[in-house]
Amino acid sequence: MSNGLEIKTCGRDTSCDLVLEHSTLSRLHAHIELADDGLVSIHDAASSNGTFVNRNDSWIRIKKITLCIGDRVRFGDIEVPLDRLTAVFGKRAKIRLEARRFHIRHGKTAARPRPGQPVAGPSLNKPRRNPATGKIEEDRTESTQP
Repeated sequence: MSNGLEIKTCGRDTSCDLVLEHSTLSRLHAHIELADDGLVSIHDAASSNGTFVNRNDSWIRIKKITLCIGDRVRFGDIEVPLDRLTAVFGKRAKIRLEARRFHIRHGKTAARPRPGQPVAGPSLNKPRRNPATGKIEEDRTESTQP
């Protein structure tokens, strides 16, 4: 454990905690992190073919995300069930997933919280692809407007 995290690895290399044999996976494809509070995060390890999460019926390429109930995870072209991902921490690990976040829409505008009502934590951060180079840029912070 370091900084309250237990970190496992996922990829093609036999030294990984979760070994997945497929040509679309990097040797070290991603890190699976278990925080002290039981939340599980996936952190892409700069893989060539990416790490994706399906949330709200959309596959989104991610750099790092905390998993929610009902999420689906894909490394390259291989989808891995959540129970297989969390099994790398052992049967005694106290794992919990966040409540699923849905984007509520009414008509053509997104629903907004009432003034004075607390705003839920950040939802899925979508990385930005540089139009000139085609590479994914580092995380950028977006402010939400009430």
